[in-house]
Amino acid sequence: MLQALKIQVEKTFGQKINDRGKAELLAEDIYLKTNILVSYNTMRRFFGLVENTKASRSTLDTLAVYCGFSSYQDFYQRFPSIYHWPKWEGLFLSLASLSYDQLLLQLKCRKIEHQDFGVAFAIAIKDLIGMKRYNDVFRLFREPDFHFSNLHFDQVSQAGVILNMYFRNHNYPKLEKQLLAEENFLHLVVKSNIDYTQFNAKYGKWIHYLELQTDLDAETLLFVRCIRPFMYIANNQLVPKAIAYRIPDLAPTQHPILFGRIFCLKMMFSKQAVQRAFYIDLFEQRLQAEPSTRAELLYVPAIHSLLTQEKYLTAFTEKALDDMPQIFHWYQISLLGIEEIFLASRCIARKDFQMARQLLANNPIEKIRFGYKTIMDIMCTFFQIQVKEHFKEDVTLLKTQLAEKCSQINMPLFNQTYFDSYFAAADCSDQN
Repeated sequence: MLQALKIQVEKTFGQKINDRGKAELLAEDIYLKTNILVSYNTMRRFFGLVENTKASRSTLDTLAVYCGFSSYQDFYQRFPSIYHWPKWEGLFLSLASLSYDQLLLQLKCRKIEHQDFGVAFAIAIKDLIGMKRYNDVFRLFREPDFHFSNLHFDQVSQAGVILNMYFRNHNYPKLEKQLLAEENFLHLVVKSNIDYTQFNAKYGKWIHYLELQTDLDAETLLFVRCIRPFMYIANNQLVPKAIAYRIPDLAPTQHPILFGRIFCLKMMFSKQAVQRAFYIDLFEQRLQAEPSTRAELLYVPAIHSLLTQEKYLTAFTEKALDDMPQIFHWYQISLLGIEEIFLASRCIARKDFQMARQLLANNPIEKIRFGYKTIMDIMCTFFQIQVKEHFKEDVTLLKTQLAEKCSQINMPLFNQTYFDSYFAAADCSDQN
């Protein structure tokens, strides 16, 4: 069965793995499609390019997931029954030869059969752009079956992660402006995966472009007005009053994550206790009315409590997370991972270093989605330094890693003063 897995990996990748360069490209492709990091040397060993060792179960699981299965055990049990080239190869290897109707059929089948539709959709869009089949790109985004409202958020999140990463490293100015006018592109790519590390790069350019448009729909306008204050905060700048005044009101019909984002802003910019109490009451009402969305509602509050340490928001979020959300879907694993990192920070603030160590040890950064992964990795490294210093353990390597990670992103908030004073409450509003 290992040989069958090797063959299937090569089919999914579209090339034979016969040299180091292909192994490196495969490792990159695995990360792109699964959000799981795997060493190219591991791939070289697996394909016998260097001295071979028995592949770990983790490696086998990762490769099986890359090929569309839930695990290596799932691959072992189901692979013989679905081994037919035309359907499996059609999307990954023969996209260039597929007509639009054939491609549409492939994607609809994957959606119906729950075969990694989000990943498949993103790969199709990416490859169509590479082949300059721009009309087909727009047709796919406009296909009713693939509209945001007809997809599970797992599928939305997977498609958004891959396409965000693609546009991060590829520039199509004219095409991107056209896509930013497409409702479904905004839903699947822009709104579903906010890339904090790109506020001064591609993602920030998109937000600035949208802000200048005079014909935005109400929901997108609300979204942009929520993101702009966070862009100032990430750049370690005071938020202008003109921007703060445009923060939308909370409404019970808003998407849970958007509701949580607006709640953060309201808490951070409210000057009076009665105002904060009002917003807390609204939030608690929604938590009680929609317990199944608890992870989504507390997602952004956990992120921005981590980033800003605003005392009122932080205190509320910590209390709300006494009752940890339940996980039912793939994308919620990332939500819970961030919420656990936030709780680790609060343990450190209370000097409960043993519990902080346990939370950090049980929270591998791999579970965090792209867009948040980089900044959460930085925060985890910083918290690990605090824990190790408390137990009088060597932190030389961790401090070097923290400096290197911070240097790789353009996020002025993460400076030495920020980390030195991290556990002091911060007020990010404009005091003028």
